[in-house]
Amino acid sequence: MAAKSVYEMVTERIISQLEQGVIPWEKPWTGIRSGAYNRISKKPYSLLNQMLLKHEGEYATFKQWQDLSGHIRKGEKSEIIVFWKIQPIEEEQEDGTKITRQIPLLRYYNVFHISQVDGVEPLPEEELNNIEPIEKAENILHDYWTRESITVEHKAGDKAYYSPTP
Repeated sequence: MAAKSVYEMVTERIISQLEQGVIPWEKPWTGIRSGAYNRISKKPYSLLNQMLLKHEGEYATFKQWQDLSGHIRKGEKSEIIVFWKIQPIEEEQEDGTKITRQIPLLRYYNVFHISQVDGVEPLPEEELNNIEPIEKAENILHDYWTRESITVEHKAGDKAYYSPTP
């Protein structure tokens, strides 16, 4: 039997969710930090990976859990996350010159949810919400708001929208 391509694995997971009555591309936000994220980087996975993963919370590769002194329980099955890798391909032109093209290739990692791991405690909630903003980006944003006399109010909620009135 030939190995499945990453495209087939992604398609099968989405079809499986649809068969269970889950529409994986519907509103993924809740107004609070939620969803699946990488244990090491603490960054949430992309929307596609959120659709592929079965649980919310912490995921990591076998090696990442191992580096944290965690042990994947025997018989546990991994899930996949996908990412694009740019592969340089050198091609010879008709005139003999060579050019390098950048070809995007879809790749994947196998990951395990924290519920499949012994020896590692979940991260405390306050550690997850402690995201350091990029200072230069924050300065640009605040300078713009000040220059344009814009008042911005962030509210946690379950709707995504802009309202020009408070």
